[in-house]
Amino acid sequence: MKKTALLALPLLVAGLTTPAGAMAAPAPAAPSAKAPSLASAFPYCSWWVVTTPQTMNVAFPDTSAIYWTTPYLAEPGMSIEVNGTYPDTRFMAFTAYDNTFGTFESATGAPSQVTDYEIVPDADSSEANPWAQASAPDTPSGGTFTVTLSDDVSPGDENAIPILPSDPQANGKLPANLGFLVMRVYLPTGGQASDVTLPSLTVVDGDGTRTPLKKCSGKALKAVGKIAKGAKILSVLKKLKQGKRPAPQPAPCTTAPGGCPPSLSFFRASAATTNSFFPNNANAYASMLFTPEKGQVIVIKMLPPSTPWDVEGGTTPVPWPTSDYQMRYWSICNNVYAKPYPVVANPKPKGKTVYGCVADNAAVRDADGYVTIAISTPASKPRNATSANDINWLPTSVTKPKAMEMVALRNMLPSAGFDFAVQNVAPGSDAAATAEAMGAYYPVTAVCSTAQFERSGAEGCLD
Repeated sequence: MKKTALLALPLLVAGLTTPAGAMAAPAPAAPSAKAPSLASAFPYCSWWVVTTPQTMNVAFPDTSAIYWTTPYLAEPGMSIEVNGTYPDTRFMAFTAYDNTFGTFESATGAPSQVTDYEIVPDADSSEANPWAQASAPDTPSGGTFTVTLSDDVSPGDENAIPILPSDPQANGKLPANLGFLVMRVYLPTGGQASDVTLPSLTVVDGDGTRTPLKKCSGKALKAVGKIAKGAKILSVLKKLKQGKRPAPQPAPCTTAPGGCPPSLSFFRASAATTNSFFPNNANAYASMLFTPEKGQVIVIKMLPPSTPWDVEGGTTPVPWPTSDYQMRYWSICNNVYAKPYPVVANPKPKGKTVYGCVADNAAVRDADGYVTIAISTPASKPRNATSANDINWLPTSVTKPKAMEMVALRNMLPSAGFDFAVQNVAPGSDAAATAEAMGAYYPVTAVCSTAQFERSGAEGCLD
């Protein structure tokens, strides 16, 4: 494999922490008379773990995203029903992953992800899907839906996700029937995991027996850990939290000839790296590598695609698909390009943290609509790199100051009529091909000293 194929793009990951009790799921419609046994209703409880950069900073996370994960062992004829309400967020999706942590398709080509605007409301729902094109722009969240993971899913089936690949295989010590269900949201109103009401999960066995799963708690997870199959999966999740994978993780590129693309140039890595670790199928990424130096400022200037960043703070659904916006969401994040590949997260006094991410609803723009990013060590931050001067400043890492870093430009869910998204760049493209495909939306980069930036601003560095 070429080393450029090992350049891991930002692949979002489900991680390990005990969910807060404030995230209670809706009560099951028909609770069992007694608690299900671990053997008969594995995974026993729903939403084992919640992931944010604060709880699990690995694999290039986006600070605007939150994920909840339920691992499962799919038995013949088994299905899982997801019953919930549409949340008040910019984006939502349900994705099933196999035991390699990648998405997959059914035998007939149905994808293992369903995205918010595709989810049809229940027949008796009090509200429409707020992301559906047919709904009014002010349609409130709160309508109900049911998504089902099962066998024999075909393309076009409503609210259906295949529960396993058509020909599942064991992955080392991980069984062939291991899967992961992830609920992913971006920019929830309120900004916290506790602001999202989680769906309830019901396991339906091959004989039709229905077992609603209670919401996981610390006590429930301890019980899961007392049986062999539960302990094995908890061990996998613990390793993921630590940035470890059962399969080899892509290594940072090297300085050998052909090992890295040129610094300060955005490119798109190979397809092999974009579906290897809990990816979001709605996303595509352009990446730029550089090595931080004291007294140096990296400058990025870009024409951002239009998104609903200013609709009620950018944290609410908008009807989709649409011709009003070029894509649903974009962000730029600066990451440490060394295991476990975290987003830059620098500690500050009083327990605070400065992250190396800016989302479209937080980015300042100049009078012409351009976004300018300045990246430096905190000690080398120019005094004029401020939002008042239309500059979005991002830090380099203070905990790994000698590591290579990677800037990731995320493009999420472009509109059909927008031809310049990262999704239109062929995987494995170098900087020249990426620039050609993205046209005016390809970021321009430069480097200069802090002193020069303070004298002449970002434009002086770019000239």
